[in-house]
Amino acid sequence: MKDVKDISAEEFDREIKGTVGPAVLEFWVRSCTQCRRFKPVYERLPVVLGGKARFYRMNMLKTLENLRLAEGLGVEVTPTTKVFCSGGEVGEVVGYLPLEEAVERINELLQ
Repeated sequence: MKDVKDISAEEFDREIKGTVGPAVLEFWVRSCTQCRRFKPVYERLPVVLGGKARFYRMNMLKTLENLRLAEGLGVEVTPTTKVFCSGGEVGEVVGYLPLEEAVERINELLQ
């Protein structure tokens, strides 16, 4: 089972907005050095946080719809990780973080 699912804007309502419980979504772009550095950290979060949320990634430049969704959610810098609970945004973490700090910040938002 893959712990982090790649989604598109078309899947956002079904996977994030239309579900009960917490979800974490990272917005990234292929050309972003910080995104490449953060990828292995982000991929460890579902394991370290013990299933507290569902984890997703979205390449915000893959389609125009992805870009529009990211802009609509206020994403200005990548990587940006948004935390949702029952479809509503509860917070975000912007930029690269080492694993320990990412775990702490995401865990706080999931409380």
